[in-house]
Amino acid sequence: MIVVAVLFFIVSLVAAYTSRNMIFEQRTSGNQYRSTQAIEAAEAGVEWALAMLNNGRLDANCAPTADAGQSSFRQRYLSTSANTGLIVPTIDDGSGAPRAMTTADPQWALGEGNLWPSCVFDGTDWSCSCQSGAGAPAIVAPDASTGVFPAFRVRFVRASTTRPEVVRLEVNGCTRLENDCLSFPATAVAGEGRASVRVLVALQSALPSIPTAALTVRGDLDDADDIRVFNATPGSSGIAVTAGGAINGFDVDDVHLGGAPGTPVDAALLLAPDPALGVGAVPDGPRLFAAIFGASDVTYRDQAATLVLDCNAGCDADFVRGVAARNPGRILWAQGDVDLDAGGPLGAPNDPVLLVVEGGLNVAIPSTA
Repeated sequence: MIVVAVLFFIVSLVAAYTSRNMIFEQRTSGNQYRSTQAIEAAEAGVEWALAMLNNGRLDANCAPTADAGQSSFRQRYLSTSANTGLIVPTIDDGSGAPRAMTTADPQWALGEGNLWPSCVFDGTDWSCSCQSGAGAPAIVAPDASTGVFPAFRVRFVRASTTRPEVVRLEVNGCTRLENDCLSFPATAVAGEGRASVRVLVALQSALPSIPTAALTVRGDLDDADDIRVFNATPGSSGIAVTAGGAINGFDVDDVHLGGAPGTPVDAALLLAPDPALGVGAVPDGPRLFAAIFGASDVTYRDQAATLVLDCNAGCDADFVRGVAARNPGRILWAQGDVDLDAGGPLGAPNDPVLLVVEGGLNVAIPSTA
């Protein structure tokens, strides 16, 4: 009997130890599962924010909209500082009108924005809030008792005082929509996984450098009468027209040309023949495109910020203006012919539009006295 009792005791100890190992493994697996969910949510937030930076106007739920009263993701969360020229986070100072951070703001020392877009997975799809003011996101958290519903929150931070185009993107991921777990700085929440990801983002200019002239022609410019070309950009060359070949049909009495303030018309007009544009210097169109835009035409067209328009059947000015209005800051690439008329402006001095036409471009502007 004593031997049997000892054996039963040993078996009980083995069973208890095995059960302890199973419980430990279950807890480890649960922790690993939640930590993986959190880091995946944070990385998804980075990809989402990068995609949104190259998107058009959006509503409060981060969905595309044609409402001209709404702003794009980039306009909503990034601004150019009037004090320094740096790309800085947009802040809400409580006035109800978010604005660019300035050196006078308390946030300037750390460079941290206080507008934080957020998203949560509800089991079927992602629900997002692109708030335009500080405060809790306008999305409802799923019932945490029914499962794990990961979420992420995004903010931008000024990354450099010497490179104006660089900002830091920070994303907090959590296994549920919980302010303590997602806010900046984040704090631990019992039973929830938490992760943070930081990356540097550089906003690339659509044009690496401003072209020498307002009108640049690779070869000869024919029928150069009754044209209106101006290059009044301060600090520029002041040249209105440059061509790799000859300028034919030019009559100073039939053209309207202008350069930088104080520049004589004859000096502001021509740079022809320009050896940098000559057929021998630039043997084909793609080389000229790459010289001006800093990338091949295919690479430039396929970047995330470029919006490709199907103009094989032709695109009129109203269509192009509408697309530009819905997508501020994006490059428009028209595959086909485009007709622009004088029905209204395309872009504005503080909101320019870059339009690349892979086809024929007809600009019809009526002459005025």
